[in-house]
Amino acid sequence: MNKITRSLDTPAVSGGSRLRRVAALGLGAVAALGALSACGSTKSSTSSATTASGSSSATTTGTAAAASYFKGKTITLISPDSPGGGYDLYARLFAPYLASALGATVNVENVNGGGTLVGTNQMAASAPNGLTLGLVNIGGDIASSVEKQPGINFDLTKLSWIGQPGQVPNVLVTQPGSGITSFSSLLHASSPVPVLDVRSGVGDLLNRVVLGAFHIPTNLLTGFNEVAALKQGFLAKDGKLIFESVPSMASLITAGEAVPLLVTNTTAQYSKLLGNTPSLSSELSSVTLSASDSAAVKEGLLLSDLSDDFAGPPGIPAAELTVLRNAFSQAASSSALQAQATKQHLAIGPTDGATLASEVTTAVAQGSAISPYVSAKG
Repeated sequence: MNKITRSLDTPAVSGGSRLRRVAALGLGAVAALGALSACGSTKSSTSSATTASGSSSATTTGTAAAASYFKGKTITLISPDSPGGGYDLYARLFAPYLASALGATVNVENVNGGGTLVGTNQMAASAPNGLTLGLVNIGGDIASSVEKQPGINFDLTKLSWIGQPGQVPNVLVTQPGSGITSFSSLLHASSPVPVLDVRSGVGDLLNRVVLGAFHIPTNLLTGFNEVAALKQGFLAKDGKLIFESVPSMASLITAGEAVPLLVTNTTAQYSKLLGNTPSLSSELSSVTLSASDSAAVKEGLLLSDLSDDFAGPPGIPAAELTVLRNAFSQAASSSALQAQATKQHLAIGPTDGATLASEVTTAVAQGSAISPYVSAKG
């Protein structure tokens, strides 16, 4: 992407409630979300099982029959990435608590490929009986649809949304000694900076929108199918930048193998890990961007917040879905889960399934400011 002159217009990232922020998204090109062709798959054999003990208290509003339905059953929870990735960490964090709340056994299954699309396709095509669930990369999937990438065999608005654990910030990192000293130094790069990229993920969305809107010359190296491979390439110094979730990058940052340059959102939970790393909103207020560039960055931020979401295939009966949603809320409110999440650098600030479903519908229905950026080939 060629570097061009930035014009003088820098509104700050807007606040307001989560629903109002999502309503501002522009995503009209997502209408073709359920009509794209399938992509290839690579499936990991890694799985784990958690068996519940005790009785279920999964629901206060669902029927007793629906609550009883899950007792003694085995649920497959698909993590659409490799072990150790952000989705995998959330899946394994929640599995034992969902199992306890439902009186069920919850198996976490890693299904890699397509930047989470393969795993989500598998989940969405499963029987709507509440026994196959998965984590979904909403922001990345919407960006892929705007770009008209093949491989999406599901309609986000029709999935059975269960809940979101929390809004996970993403961090741009480089290696020590890379010659990149700060995000601001990238604004003056005279030649393309090599960026390691997993196509169709939130990192890919942020690479294209944020680096593109700030007119940082980049060379996106997209030959990676999962974050684990991305990190290996980073350690081998195949590229100088990665933009991925904080939980995925935490081990590299802690070990001093990655230097954080920019974080999408700052929270107290990550202050020790990230130190004085500048936020994207602070960079927006200090660098003058055109109106279209600024709008794209804001929309990219909102979409990056819509990730790591629990869902089931379309058509799960209302009573069973209510039980699953209540089990998710019960799990998220557990002090033991929250303590474990803190140790793993996982954000916990849950959004309930009904609210999440409304946000997804709003996001998919709108027009898009990110289209010129994510449609750039690479």
